[in-house]
Amino acid sequence: MNNLLHAPAGRPWIHAIYIATLFAVGLNTPLRAEGGDAYRWSVQYLIDQSQSAFGRPQQIFPRHNRSIAISPDGRYLYASYHQSHEGEGEVRRIDLQIPEYVKGTLRVIPRITCKAIAVDDEGRVYLAAGNTIQIYDANLARPQFQIETETCEGVAVTREGSTLVLWQSERNMRVLRRWVLEKSGGTIVNAKLDGFDGTGEISIPNAESLRQITIDANQRVWVTDPVAGKVFRMDKDGNNATSIDVKGAMAVGADGNRYFVTQSTERQITILDDAMAVVGTLKVPWEQLELAPRGNHNNGAISGIVMLPGKGFFVTNERGQTTGQRSTYGKVDDYSEVIKDKLYVDTFADDNEPILRAEPLTVAGQ
Repeated sequence: MNNLLHAPAGRPWIHAIYIATLFAVGLNTPLRAEGGDAYRWSVQYLIDQSQSAFGRPQQIFPRHNRSIAISPDGRYLYASYHQSHEGEGEVRRIDLQIPEYVKGTLRVIPRITCKAIAVDDEGRVYLAAGNTIQIYDANLARPQFQIETETCEGVAVTREGSTLVLWQSERNMRVLRRWVLEKSGGTIVNAKLDGFDGTGEISIPNAESLRQITIDANQRVWVTDPVAGKVFRMDKDGNNATSIDVKGAMAVGADGNRYFVTQSTERQITILDDAMAVVGTLKVPWEQLELAPRGNHNNGAISGIVMLPGKGFFVTNERGQTTGQRSTYGKVDDYSEVIKDKLYVDTFADDNEPILRAEPLTVAGQ
């Protein structure tokens, strides 16, 4: 999605250079990944340090985009940032049809540490905020219900027939919990532990630090563990449990019979088949996207992922940043300069926390 924005009113001279630069080099140009991967990559969204959102300067807020989710209609992204320079995180609702990053940020929940997000089939949003799961309406405007937890860093919501079920991971206790949700109208009003002999809880052998959860089309539960370096899978009743070693496994996205596992500071995505065998690896074309391959202080990670079945995926580059204190992304403003015939939208500081879009390349004749 190209980010074709306006030059600042106070610097009209840049308009002609700006338009010429767009035609010469493009902005947010989709790029093919290295190693023959059949995807085109672009920067969908990022934190532009020269701008403010909802009155909060983005030089300070937010950082560490750990998780994303998408609305049922595919229009809105929900992004969780669990840190900032002042220790506060936030959650954002982003309109994918608005290419300008700040204008596309429709709503912010400030001062929340959330490390996982899920959206149900009616658009409600579930925030894993450590010792609580907070449930909001689709606009993030109204809290509906809160579930008490210990250290929750993974949530997923699914339908089992007409029953709405919430799965959550407990990072330190190494267990999964299954909640049956009750609603009145469009509002969640209660949550009850259910299954596994009435406890609603199942231990995961060999786990060390459970994180993100995905429910596939067969109602199987997938959960990652970056410390153990494993992806676990089981049926919804706990049967047929299995696992595979994947170093730094942080999140799983399902697309048909392919499962995309993000690998944190390994900075790549491993693809598994339905037998949990590795069938491929995706690498991000960092240099072509003008992103720092190792991120901020060498801690850049590939973290959250959300699939658009048959149309690719979005993935977060947590602690990622643009290269060399310059950025070709964002809004043209008083910090923009043309250097060696190339437009840099920001020349004073890196832009941060890019959310990447990967779209499958089509094959001629198909």
